Amino acid sequence: MFIRNCTMMAVLVVVLAGCSAQKVWVKPGAGTEEFNQAKYECLQQGQQPYSTAVVNRYGGSASGGMTTNQVLYGACMEAGGWALVDNAQVSSPEYAAVIKQINDDNRALCRKPEYYPYYSWAPCDGREATAEQLNDRLRITAAEKAVFEKLKTELNDLNARIVAAHRQYNAKNGEALAVNIEQARAMADILRQEYLAGKITRGEYNKRRRDIVIGSDAEAIRIMKGA
Repeated sequence: MFIRNCTMMAVLVVVLAGCSAQKVWVKPGAGTEEFNQAKYECLQQGQQPYSTAVVNRYGGSASGGMTTNQVLYGACMEAGGWALVDNAQVSSPEYAAVIKQINDDNRALCRKPEYYPYYSWAPCDGREATAEQLNDRLRITAAEKAVFEKLKTELNDLNARIVAAHRQYNAKNGEALAVNIEQARAMADILRQEYLAGKITRGEYNKRRRDIVIGSDAEAIRIMKGA
C-alpha cells in the first residue's frame, strides 16, 4: 500500500492544550510542530482591536489593545484540517507516544535511499503532491518494481501498528478509526496493483492517492468529533 506513510494511516497525533483541558485540537498525521505553526497563524488571523473607556466624577480613562476572536481562531484551525474533540478520547500518554513513534518511523522510511525510485516522484505525504507530480505522465519502471514489494511490507507493518494502537488505547473511537484505516488500505492496494500493471500514470496514481488520503482524513475527523 503506497497511499502515504504516516498520514495515509489516519494517524491522530494529539496536541494537548493543557493537562486539564477539556478539549484538544487533533489532525490526522500532524505533530507538535505543525500544530504550533497552525496555532500561530490562526492567532494572527483572529486578532481584533478592542477599546474600553471609563468616565466618572473624577474624570475618565481609556485603554485599548488586541484580543483573539475565538470564533475566527476556531474557523481558521478547522479550515486547516484540525478538529476540536474531547480530551478524554485522546489523553493517554501511552497513546500519544505510540503514535509519535510510528510517525517518526514513517518519516525515516521516506528518507531511505533504497526507496528513492518511489519517493523520487511520489510525496511522502499524499496530500502534498505538487502540480508536477499530479501531471506526471510516466509509468512504472523496472527499478520501481524491484523495491515495491519491500516497501509494501514496511508500510503494512506501520499500518498494523497504528490499527493496533487505536484499538488498544482509544476505547471510544478506536475501532471506528481502525476500520477507517483498513478501508483506506484496501483502496490503496487496488491502486497499487493498477500502477504495477502499467494501467495508470504516475500522475493518475498521485491524484487518486491524494483523494484516498483526504477522504480517510475527513472520516477520521468525523469519527473523532462524533458527527
